[in-house]
Amino acid sequence: MFHYLYLNFLDSIPLLNLFQYITLRSILAGILSFLFVVLFGKKFINFLTKKNSVENINKYLNDNHKKKTGTPNMGGFLIGVSILISTLLFSDLSNPKIQILIWTYILFAITGFIDDFTKLRKGTGLKIQLKFFIQILLTFLISFLIIDQSQTFIYQEETKNINNIILPFTKNIFDLGAIYFVLMMFIILGSANSVNFTDGLDGLATGSLIISFSAITIFTYIAGNSVYSSYLYLPFISNVGEIVVFISALIGSLLGFLWYNSNPAQIFMGDTGSIPMGATLGLVAILIKQEFLLLIIGGIFVIEALSVIAQIFSFRIFNKRIFLIAPIHHHFEKLGIKESKIVIRFWIIGIIFSLIAIATLKIR
Repeated sequence: MFHYLYLNFLDSIPLLNLFQYITLRSILAGILSFLFVVLFGKKFINFLTKKNSVENINKYLNDNHKKKTGTPNMGGFLIGVSILISTLLFSDLSNPKIQILIWTYILFAITGFIDDFTKLRKGTGLKIQLKFFIQILLTFLISFLIIDQSQTFIYQEETKNINNIILPFTKNIFDLGAIYFVLMMFIILGSANSVNFTDGLDGLATGSLIISFSAITIFTYIAGNSVYSSYLYLPFISNVGEIVVFISALIGSLLGFLWYNSNPAQIFMGDTGSIPMGATLGLVAILIKQEFLLLIIGGIFVIEALSVIAQIFSFRIFNKRIFLIAPIHHHFEKLGIKESKIVIRFWIIGIIFSLIAIATLKIR
């Protein structure tokens, strides 16, 4: 809204000139999202409690988790509302990349909400096959929109097709052809479900997302600046800088949510929050042409997902478990490590992954 006012009423209200800057609008979006979640968080928690929208704890988890029974779920709804309000107020809604981000977040949030709602009413969520089928359909639609809206980008003053990718620590560019469409779907689906796996301890997914999105914000800002991107051997993508406003709103909302989600958690984000967050993280990596760098930035989520895949594979093929329980954060709980210590250690590892990712800016 403020960007619209700047474009149309600058002559009559000179102060609106401030809203041409992405940095200012990003800061304001982040602050507003944070305040919105913190100010309305307690009321939302009370509302969910009255509606009996509370979490059912997995029977395989240890006794420390039993006391969490009754904690409100679907906190992702509050996060989503805060992000959308801040984005509508401070971003350029005519930007096609902002539109893709908004619709991706909304659609995946709806699927997560349906799963959470079903789980609350019936004790179990949607069947895995149905849930995954819906996600595939959404991802196919989003990937098609990306191809339609982002057909080319600039790399070292040369126009490249979107099918080209750059590997971390290198300056080389590779054309994947039609395979790139499959890669996009895999990234969005994998990222969405990896974050969902990570959401199992108080503040673990929330803090890890803040770290990952903070790192990817740097790459997004550089990708939207032709001078910086050329100097650092990153792709320059037209209009991608506006994404920073959306990411800032997202980070602000996560910081506000961590206010209540830190140990002991007063509320969980549920699939309503974790799935759209993960899908958005993957989508941003695609839009800024840092698809493989996501493996480093989202290293914590990769580890969590691999632990689940390895556990399933080992049990079905060899009838043996690699971990006491998967995902891996619950394995460490079974070993007797306190929840808060596991979360903080995972955050530290996430920060290290992000620093390594940022180091790739100069190590090429």
